[in-house]
Amino acid sequence: MMSEDTRDIRTAADVGTAGCCDAAQNGDAVRDIDAAGGADAAPAACGGRTRAAATEQRDGDGDADVCALFVPGEGFEPDEERIVDERDAARCEALRERYRERCRDRGPDEATGERFAAVCADWLAWLDADDFDPFDCEADKLCALAVTMTDSLASRDALIMTLVGPEGARDPADFIGFAVHPHAPGNAARMERELNAAFAAQEAPDVERILRGVEICERAAQIVPDGFAAHPLAVAAYGMWWIGDSRALETATQAIMLDEGMRLAGIILTALLRGVAPQWIGSRP
Repeated sequence: MMSEDTRDIRTAADVGTAGCCDAAQNGDAVRDIDAAGGADAAPAACGGRTRAAATEQRDGDGDADVCALFVPGEGFEPDEERIVDERDAARCEALRERYRERCRDRGPDEATGERFAAVCADWLAWLDADDFDPFDCEADKLCALAVTMTDSLASRDALIMTLVGPEGARDPADFIGFAVHPHAPGNAARMERELNAAFAAQEAPDVERILRGVEICERAAQIVPDGFAAHPLAVAAYGMWWIGDSRALETATQAIMLDEGMRLAGIILTALLRGVAPQWIGSRP
C-alpha cells in the first residue's frame, strides 16, 4: 500500500510551485476561515468585491482579485443530504480489504496499478460520455472510486491530472505512472511541468469536463460512509477552484469536517483565502 509519505501530496506541492499557496496545515486554514466569518463569508475571504469591481481593477493598473470573479456553479449543494446504503458501506470495506490482500499477495505496485487502471477507465468513460448524468454512475464503481482515492493518494492525484492535465491524454496508461510511482524523478517532473503549464495557461480549460469530474466526486461522496467521502469532496473542491466555482470553499470545508487531516482541502482553502487561482480565471470575460 502507499506509504504515509504520499500525504505530502504531489498535486498540492505543485499547486504551491505554481504560485498558489504554501502547504498550509488544515488547522491554520480553518482558523483563517473562522476569522473571516466562516464559510458564509467566502466572498469577503476572497476579496469581498463584486465581479464588476474585480473586472474594473483588472482593466486598470492593479492586478485582479481573481476570487471576486468566482461564481457559483450548478450541481450538488455541499449541505445536500447524504444517504449511505448499508450495502454500499459494506462494499467499500470489502474493496479496501481486497486491495490489502492483493498488496500482500502481489506487491503494492501491481495491486495499485491494477486497481487504478480499472477505476480510471470507468472515470474517463464517465468524463467523455455524450449523455453524461451523474446519477447514471453505478454505485459499485463510485464506491471503488472513493476507496481508491482514500487508500492511495497518488491514485487520487493521478485522477486529478486527468481533469487538468494535457487534453491529449485520455487513457489510463497515460496516468498510471503517477499512481504507482509518484516519486520517480520522471513522473514527479512531468506532473510538476504539466500542472505549472496548466495553471499558467491563459486559455480556458475544458470547464464542462471538469464539472463532470466534480459531479462524479460529489455523487460518490453522497453514497459512501464518512471515512471514504472526504477525498472525493477534496477533489471536487479542487475542480471547483480550478474553474472558478465559488462552491469550492464550502466543499473544501466539508471535506475537512469529515477528515481533519485533509491536506488537499486545506491547501484549496488557503488558496481561496489568499485570492489565488489558475491564471485563466483572471482573464476570462
